Amino acid sequence: MLYGDETDRILVDKYIMYPMLLTIFNRDLKVIAVAPFKLKQPYVTLIENVMNAISYELRDVKKEMMKRKIKVTDGKPVDDITEYQIFIRGYQEVMRFPNVHLRNKAELLMKHFLFDTLIEHK
Repeated sequence: MLYGDETDRILVDKYIMYPMLLTIFNRDLKVIAVAPFKLKQPYVTLIENVMNAISYELRDVKKEMMKRKIKVTDGKPVDDITEYQIFIRGYQEVMRFPNVHLRNKAELLMKHFLFDTLIEHK
C-alpha cells in the first residue's frame, strides 16, 4: 500500500476478505442443509455464530474506514488476479491479488474464526 499506513492496510484487507468469508460460509450452510448428517443443528449454529462475528467485525471495519476516508471498489477479476481500486484520503491506488492468495487467506481466516469460536464456547 503506497498511501496508507499499516492500520489502513489491515482495514482494507478485512474489508476485502470478510464479505468473501460470509459468502463461503453461506454456501457451506446450503450444503449442510442437504447433507445426510444425523444432527445438522450444531454445525449450522457454529457457522451462524461465526457469520455473526464476521458481520459485526465488518460493520466496525466499515465505520473505521469512513472515519479514515478509505473506499474500496468491488473486486474486478482479470485472468487469475482480482483487482481492487483503493481510495485513501484523496489518493487512488490499484491493488492486485492472485486468486490463489485470496483463497489461501480465506482458508486461514476461516480457521481463525472457527477455532476462536470453538475456544470461546468452552
